[in-house]
Amino acid sequence: MEEYAVGLLDNRAQPPRNVSAKMVRSFPADKLSEVEALWSPARQEVAIRRELDGEPIEHGHWDWKRKTEQAKNGATLLSAVVMENEVQGLIGVSAKPRSSVLHPGKDALYVDYLEVAPWNLGVGGAKPRHSGAGTLLMVEAVLLSEARQMGGRVGLHSLSQAESFYVSRRMTRLGSDPDYYDLAYFEYYEAVAMELLARARKK
Repeated sequence: MEEYAVGLLDNRAQPPRNVSAKMVRSFPADKLSEVEALWSPARQEVAIRRELDGEPIEHGHWDWKRKTEQAKNGATLLSAVVMENEVQGLIGVSAKPRSSVLHPGKDALYVDYLEVAPWNLGVGGAKPRHSGAGTLLMVEAVLLSEARQMGGRVGLHSLSQAESFYVSRRMTRLGSDPDYYDLAYFEYYEAVAMELLARARKK
């Protein structure tokens, strides 16, 4: 495993304060069952709040245990935001690159899965416990793209409830993909990805 220091905003403090965390690269696949055991009941609570608001949660069926074999055989590479031995967010990227749409003839790193801990979503009037995990995971994706000589190019398909997050992180929406459940496909321009990294490094 490789680790580097990152920071989250702890909203439990008044006023909220920055706290130390770490990004764990090559997160062990064997620990996905532990993560899911903690996240599943919390995800169900979020789903109930969403339903009360009239908007069922789209990723309520996710189960990180099911991704264990993909991670063990090297098809999916995992990174996790960890604070106080508790996983605050997870990303799984494909070991196989995807052809870039924004940069024809070049490859892009493809994000298979991205999820922050359910208690960090802040839905149904609940305040997120910690803020910033999702952005840290996007920065990690760009760093992995750089490390694999892809110039920061990153692509992913988004559930509709997550689209506003990717738009706010300045990814380009390239329309619905009829070959992938009609989900919207997003990608980073190289220059925009480098700006994201530059901002992260200043913090």
